Amino acid sequence: MLIMILLKSKKKPSEARKIINIYPQVLINAKVNSEKKMTYKEDKDINEAISKLEKEFENNGRVLIRPSGTESLIRVMIEGEDKEYILKKAKELADLIEKKLR
Repeated sequence: MLIMILLKSKKKPSEARKIINIYPQVLINAKVNSEKKMTYKEDKDINEAISKLEKEFENNGRVLIRPSGTESLIRVMIEGEDKEYILKKAKELADLIEKKLR
């Protein structure tokens, strides 16, 4: 797809690279009860917190929440412009998930 876009736009890869923003990323693991890790989407408070973060970062970053396939963890990953701020937000969400799913 990248090659197709470059051919259509008639831009060099170095030119196309300038339009991509690379943001800092943080990953926090929330320790949860193994039997509950797949139920995080069913919790109203967790879903509201995730939705709020997704809206906040939709134009300048991203939010990814996923249960670990092998451990009793839910992984909270956020990308954004301000590393300290995204770290704070990821910790807040991980703390909420741990509190609700222990």
